[in-house]
Amino acid sequence: MNKLKNILMLSCKRAAELIEKKLEAPLSTTESVQLSMHTKMCKACGNYQSQQSLIDRALREDCKSSSNEAECEDLKASILKQLKSEDEK
Repeated sequence: MNKLKNILMLSCKRAAELIEKKLEAPLSTTESVQLSMHTKMCKACGNYQSQQSLIDRALREDCKSSSNEAECEDLKASILKQLKSEDEK
């Protein structure tokens, strides 16, 4: 039972990482279940997920309407590179 609890329970830090990851790539089934359970129990992380989703949609819309789409793509690539390097630590 304790092992199951450890698998299902996430720290808020890990939940935030999964929220960010979910914006760019699909989560594994385990990650998805873990995040769903955590955000149902943790109001702060649920709010964070909603806010990040809103910000992501706004930025995507801004990039679509931007006259400099190449700049947006370069910025996105740079951010993803930084996230991947932090994920490997």
